[in-house]
Amino acid sequence: MISIPTLNVAEHPRPAYRYSAELAERTPEVKILMVDDQPANLLALEAVLDSLGHTLVRARSGEDALKCLLHDDFAVILLDVFMPGMDGFETAEIIRQRERSRSTPIVFLTAMGKSDTYVERGYSVGGVDYLFKPIVPEILKAKVAAFVDMFLKTAMVAEQAELLREFERQRHQAALDDVQRQLEGEKLLQDVRAARKVQQSLFPHCPPSCPGFDIAGASYPADATGGDYFDYISTAKGFLDVVIGDVSGHGLAAALLMSSTRAYLRSLALAGMEIEDVLTLANRALVADMEEDSRFVTLLYARFTPGRLVVLYTSAGHQPGYVIDADGNVKATLDSTAMPLGIMMDGEFPAGPEIELQSGDLVLLLTDGVVEAVGPDGTAFGTDRALDVLRDNSSRTAGELVEELHLAVMDFRQQSLLEDDLTAIVIKVV
Repeated sequence: MISIPTLNVAEHPRPAYRYSAELAERTPEVKILMVDDQPANLLALEAVLDSLGHTLVRARSGEDALKCLLHDDFAVILLDVFMPGMDGFETAEIIRQRERSRSTPIVFLTAMGKSDTYVERGYSVGGVDYLFKPIVPEILKAKVAAFVDMFLKTAMVAEQAELLREFERQRHQAALDDVQRQLEGEKLLQDVRAARKVQQSLFPHCPPSCPGFDIAGASYPADATGGDYFDYISTAKGFLDVVIGDVSGHGLAAALLMSSTRAYLRSLALAGMEIEDVLTLANRALVADMEEDSRFVTLLYARFTPGRLVVLYTSAGHQPGYVIDADGNVKATLDSTAMPLGIMMDGEFPAGPEIELQSGDLVLLLTDGVVEAVGPDGTAFGTDRALDVLRDNSSRTAGELVEELHLAVMDFRQQSLLEDDLTAIVIKVV
């Protein structure tokens, strides 16, 4: 279960978190809907699932099931295929048409429809599983428990998203109130500069400590505030998570979305989750935040283990990262493994293969503002130039390499104003 932080806005710009027992008491009641026209089958299901300790709701027909869905939300629906009147397939189609129950898992149960045609139809109308009677109790209980766990986590993420949205609203309102009191009568430009200062305070103030690695990063916004993001998260399990992201567009709106993304990722990572789950749950929260907004977030999330020269990562549509060896050769490319965050509620974010590192390797993570920076002749800075900066300065520290990369991009462009935010992280294996 995810622990939810209580939000304290008395001292901004940095939030103070504590875990709230009160929030844990608000865990929703778990209801499981069992649909079968045979009372004996319902009784058998109840006997198997009663030990899970959740509310079991019976329905004797598809019509009865739809009536139940008008009033309650269910963690999972166990649906018999062959029933008089409205059969299970027809019932599932109607369930999937309703917004409230569109994502509710449906598990078909049948003693007769064992042909591939029936199974394929079950999945086509929205079923997530298709089990044949007689049902093996242990298998059914395990599957239902998994769906219940997903239901609870989704509910907790929704609760957390609401708390975080309120926190961000109060936090930004408090910051704006301070600016208004301090800078009353001054020009709007000064207010924008103050907003930039708030945003910059969210970035790491110093490199992280991780034995075996020298790590540094920096972000340079195109406007007073930007949509690029990078962070270092030291987890309770001893991992160091290194994150770089890019909100579509830039300016104040992108900066606010970046701030929300940072809050979601930090709270989920600190709860001890695997990196795939961190991005999956953060994505659900962002989709809920951006129902009427076309923005999205690309993100590369890498996990380092102190004392082990390996990196595990997942990338949500982000600019590739690169690992170059001591001879300057590209030994691995950290390509995207999934779509960007904030687009689809049911998006999945699998990790790429674990990459082995060696002393002298350099890992480069960056946003597209670096490689797409345009010179006076219309050509882009590109990946090769970025990697050449690291090759030519490989003896320097990670912090010096990040600065050299920034200077190289600015020299290439030959002008002071940026079209897009520039962000880069360099990890040097020592």
